[in-house]
Amino acid sequence: MDFRKATLDDLDVLVGMRMAMREEREEAPCPIDPTEFETKTREYFRTHVPDGRFIAWLAAEDGRVIATSGMCVYDVPPTYGNPKGRIAYLVNMYTLPEHRGRGIASKLVQLLVDEARKLGCGRVTLNTSKAGRHVYENYGFADLPGEMEYFLE
Repeated sequence: MDFRKATLDDLDVLVGMRMAMREEREEAPCPIDPTEFETKTREYFRTHVPDGRFIAWLAAEDGRVIATSGMCVYDVPPTYGNPKGRIAYLVNMYTLPEHRGRGIASKLVQLLVDEARKLGCGRVTLNTSKAGRHVYENYGFADLPGEMEYFLE
């Protein structure tokens, strides 16, 4: 198993794995045309992989990517709990179904948390599926009861 940081050369892999993840995870139909969603995803990665706002690690076996991960890094005003104000948001965690249960996602989480630490992040957050929840709980992630969200679109 090889683990490596994604580059812009991995654009097609990043997009393909995200599309597979979204297709598998969707509880509701995609609110926009899937082709448009794929185009927007490609544009996001094309912009933010090079500028460092999106960092991804990949797991490959026999030269084929079998799992992906991602992390968005952003800054907010400092808080008592996060005096640096830098936050890492894990996203895009996906392992092909036939490769699950081998600890690959756990290794990718470790690589991303190490990366967040190097970048000076004081907090790492995420949303998870029921199927992936144990990966984050085993790592030590905790539920945050005071958080809410509001969708503008």
